This record gives sequence, C-alpha cells and structure tokens, in this order.
Amino acid sequence: MTDLERMHTSKLYVDRLANGEDPISGEDLPADTVLNNVYLCRAFGFISSILDEVIKNGGVVSAKNDIKKPFTITEEQRSKIRMSEEPVVVTSITNRISAVLDRDVKRIAPFKVAEWLEKEGLLERVLSEDTGRYERVATSAGEVIGIETKEATYKDMTIKKNYYNLNAQAFIIANLEAIAEQSFVELEEKPAPKKKQAAKKSKK
Repeated sequence: MTDLERMHTSKLYVDRLANGEDPISGEDLPADTVLNNVYLCRAFGFISSILDEVIKNGGVVSAKNDIKKPFTITEEQRSKIRMSEEPVVVTSITNRISAVLDRDVKRIAPFKVAEWLEKEGLLERVLSEDTGRYERVATSAGEVIGIETKEATYKDMTIKKNYYNLNAQAFIIANLEAIAEQSFVELEEKPAPKKKQAAKKSKK
C-alpha cells in the first residue's frame, strides 16, 4: 500500500469517526464511548479536511501555512457533485461535496449537515431503549424529502441509521450555503457560572 493509499484509508476512518461511526464497520458508535464526544467529532472533521488537502496535493504536505477561505461553491462545482440513485449515508454526501471544492475552501463535516437538518425539523433526536443514547431519526417532514431511518445491528444492539435518497441528496446540495453558514459560526465563549454565595443569616 502506498502512502497516498494509506491517506485515503485514514481519511475514510476519520470521516466515520467525525460522523460518530465505527471506523471499521461504519455502524454508529455507542453513546458511552469517548470517541462520540462532540468536541472529538469536530477534531476528527478538522483532521479529515487536512488529509483531504494533502491528498489533493498528491500526498505532499505543503510547507505553506494557508488560511482556509470561507465556504464557497460555484454552480459549476455544484453541478459536478456526484449523486447516487441508491440511498447513502451523510458521510458519502459530504465526501462528494469536498471532492469538487477548491483546495483552499473550508469543508463541511457530516455531523454539521445532520445538525442543520435537525434545526430545519427534518431530523429529530430520540432516546434509544437498546443503546441508552439519543439518535437522530427522520421526522415526517424528513421522510417527505427522502430521508429514511433504518435499523441496524451493532454489538447485539439495535441502532438507527439515516439514508438519503436522490431527492434528499439534491436538497442538501441545494442548501450548502445555509449549512455552511450555520457550521462555521464561531461559538461564543460562555462565561463561567458564578458560585452561589451562601445566604447570610440575619442577626436578630
């Protein structure tokens, strides 16, 4: 296996981790694993974007410290995004989007697409009795646009995975700017909670 092939394999693994999936099987990770931590998922997404740049550079790490530009996509690039007649998971969609973007443009992580779909009321979180974790599933509105939630077995547990048909893929691709706008808004630092002072007893 060449270094470039290793990079492609490594990117596949971190893409799955960024999406909360087992890097080998592609099944959803259990809720209690540290790998499912939201901050780690964001870090995996960041690593994936770096690997994507190195792969596009022929496997060569550039010495130049380029600053990524805000997400932009031309209509020509959008038309080149490959869609599948067979329903696919969100990682496949974001990988195909990344493949057509300019190398100096920020990428959209799979979990950011899921967050946006949830915000739009197309996915919702439900508590799984089998895993004890919250899983995103399609709402009735999500089903209308072509999102289908299927059950799968992972380590003797029943988990749910979302698949996007041709129409749902087209919907995501048509709304990339809105997804990116939500994805790259910097989180404001929340002030540390103030310690509650014990109530002073009044002197009688």
